[in-house]
Amino acid sequence: MTNARIFINPESGSIKIIGAVDFVDREGNILETKENVKFCGCGLSKDKPNCDGSHKDKAAKKD
Repeated sequence: MTNARIFINPESGSIKIIGAVDFVDREGNILETKENVKFCGCGLSKDKPNCDGSHKDKAAKKD
């Protein structure tokens, strides 16, 4: 696995990971490897745990 960079958006709570990431189960077995993933932190995504950009709609309605 290569080094990945993790970005946390304090406004939306989303977490973006750039680079290869291994997803493992409780026993440490690799389930899959993904690159460039983004997780929901606002609770509005319809594709949880992935971010689908729903927080952008909420921010636009505030303006």
